[in-house]
Amino acid sequence: MTTLTLDRVRACEANIYQLDLGTFEAVDIPAFEALSPLRHHLNFSGIPSLADDEAAVFARHPGILDLSGLRDLSDSAASHLAAKKGGLWLNGLIQLSDTAVRAFSTHEGDLYLWGIRELTPAHNKALSKHNIFFTRSQLVVREPVAA
Repeated sequence: MTTLTLDRVRACEANIYQLDLGTFEAVDIPAFEALSPLRHHLNFSGIPSLADDEAAVFARHPGILDLSGLRDLSDSAASHLAAKKGGLWLNGLIQLSDTAVRAFSTHEGDLYLWGIRELTPAHNKALSKHNIFFTRSQLVVREPVAA
C-alpha cells in the first residue's frame, strides 16, 4: 500500500503539484494536515477506506475533496464528511444508509455521488434539496421492501 507521509509532502513543498495524490492508498494525518490549508482540490481517489478519525480530519479541508475511491463509509465517517463545507466527491459509494442520507442532506456545498444507483423516495427527497449530483440516467428510485 502506498502511503502519503509528511516527509513526502515536505519534499515537494516547492511544487506540490508534482505529487499525484490520486495514486496514494492511504494518507498519514500529519501529511493531510500539511496539505489541507492550501485550499486546493485534493484528489485522494486512490483511498479505498477511511477510518472515522481520518474522516473527521479530512472534513476540515476547505477546498474540494475527492474521495471517489471509497466503496463503503461508516455512519460516523459520513457524519464527519457531511459537516465539511465545500465540494465533496464520493463517486465510489454505491449505497447510503438512512443515517448517511440524513447527514448528507445537511451538507453545505456540492456533493457528488455518481456511484449511487438506487434510492428510496425518502432518500431522494432528502437529498434533492441540496447540490447533490447523481448519474440520473442510471438512478432508480424504489419503494423500500417491507421487512
